[in-house]
Amino acid sequence: MENKNRNIKHLIVLIVCCGLAASSIGICVNSAGVFYTPVSESLGIMRGTFSMHGTISLLATAVISLFVPVIMKKYSYKLILFFSVLLAGSSTILMAFSKGVLAFYILGAIRGVSSGLFAIVPITMIINKWFYKNHGLATSVVLSFSGIAGAVCSPIFTKCIQSFGWENSYIIMGVIIIVLCIPAVVYPFSIDPKEIGLLAYGYNEKETKITSEVVKGNTKFNFFTISFICFFIFAILHTAISGITQHLPGFAETLNYSVTVGAMMLSAGMIGNILSKLVIGFISDKIGPVKATIIMIGTNTISIIMLLLAPSSTVLLIGAFLFGSVYSVGSVGFALLTKHFFGVENYSTVYPIISFATNFGGAFALSLVGYIYDFTGSYVYAFIIALIINFSNLILMYIVVKNSLSLKKIKHEKVAVNL
Repeated sequence: MENKNRNIKHLIVLIVCCGLAASSIGICVNSAGVFYTPVSESLGIMRGTFSMHGTISLLATAVISLFVPVIMKKYSYKLILFFSVLLAGSSTILMAFSKGVLAFYILGAIRGVSSGLFAIVPITMIINKWFYKNHGLATSVVLSFSGIAGAVCSPIFTKCIQSFGWENSYIIMGVIIIVLCIPAVVYPFSIDPKEIGLLAYGYNEKETKITSEVVKGNTKFNFFTISFICFFIFAILHTAISGITQHLPGFAETLNYSVTVGAMMLSAGMIGNILSKLVIGFISDKIGPVKATIIMIGTNTISIIMLLLAPSSTVLLIGAFLFGSVYSVGSVGFALLTKHFFGVENYSTVYPIISFATNFGGAFALSLVGYIYDFTGSYVYAFIIALIINFSNLILMYIVVKNSLSLKKIKHEKVAVNL
């Protein structure tokens, strides 16, 4: 007899989601940094001006993420996936033929909207439906592939740019975006396993029946609570730090290191991205997402200090590796914290807003970091701002935890009275 909550299809869905994460985040976002310096120099514009196309792309992703749950309910996700993947790949390929910054801005917006339809929001919604047990680990495994793709492809794109030019490299990039998504487009699966006669992995009907009784009838969510507002600000500020990663190749050049060292730093950051996402998921399942997130913020703080004081290229690479921990909170951490603080019943309502905040913060950071360099000739001020943000986020986290505990206490008291 087939086990409905432990099926080979669960594993295959996990694998196809890995491909979507690698494409939408690993290639479209995490590998984009290697193009900033060569393209801006080729076009004769400032780095901040060119990296603005990345800002526009992330803003477009942020906006579309607000509507992803509605779009997924209205249309077949397979149909959405087919056209969005095709559009994301095509817009990247067309960048190869762009001769002005305006074209990059327009194509960046198109890629942002299209890739947002198969990025973090739909991916985590699929994982929430397909995985009940080991949810944290499943989330971290899938989203770690955004780091794997960045780590593998960043040096490849660097070599391609050196050998074939940035124009041909954009064509290669566009093709890879499409290829990574082919398994998800071709393999038959639904958003909810129940639609094909399966249950979420590790789902226990008796255990979850109690939970459903407690949350039953909770159809409205109040966005004007102290907890949500602080969590929203936390999301914006934290992901603003991630904009530094794409400028690591440029940072290496300001320290008179070669282009190869810069590319290695970006790859090291992506490897740190991968491992930290796996670690935060594992730790979260053991000690909870709050403590796991605090550990990652602490790790990122240490990495910034190392990058500022690095006496050698080896220390720079170690610092870049540890700096990759910023992504673990930005993707896995916020997804797990949203479920922890606001409940699974509010996830599809709350997380798109938080995803908007993370993309919003990351979007402006890409250009801000570039302009900080353009006007000061150094990336040091960007790192100092990042340190201040980390300490501010720990304070915001404390406020959210304190208010969340108070709300949960009131909620349980009401449930006890009703019983």
